[in-house]
Amino acid sequence: MSNDKEKLAIYQLMKEIVEERRELSKQYYDLKTKLDQLNKRENNESEKPKVVLTILDQEKIMQQDYFYKKNKTQHYNSFDRVSRTIVSILKQSPVPLSNKQIIDKLINEYELSITLKNLTCNILPKMNSECSLPIQRAYRGYWQYKLSVKEGDKPYD
Repeated sequence: MSNDKEKLAIYQLMKEIVEERRELSKQYYDLKTKLDQLNKRENNESEKPKVVLTILDQEKIMQQDYFYKKNKTQHYNSFDRVSRTIVSILKQSPVPLSNKQIIDKLINEYELSITLKNLTCNILPKMNSECSLPIQRAYRGYWQYKLSVKEGDKPYD
């Protein structure tokens, strides 16, 4: 094959490649526009969630609303419940617990909502002053269960 024929063949192949590239680019942009349209539809559908509640679900919601409106002190945790829970936590622990450890257990295990400041400044000092609750301050910021010592028993030596 001569150089001229070979050049013409190469030019022809290059021309076909360019045409294929144009066709692929056109197909690419067509697919991209379809994808954009689908994404727009999906976003529009997700913005407007269709919530279909059964009559039973609606009734449950109404009862919950009524209960919450009626019971305004639902967020209130009684001192008695909190103190007994803390005594239980301290009794189970072999070592004194810090205020932070106590609050973590109250929140995570017993699902009581109390702030650390309220526990530290109000609840634990009040519990310590009451004779009926067997807790004592081990040292600053740490509390322990108070073992009662009977008159005939010897304390730890």
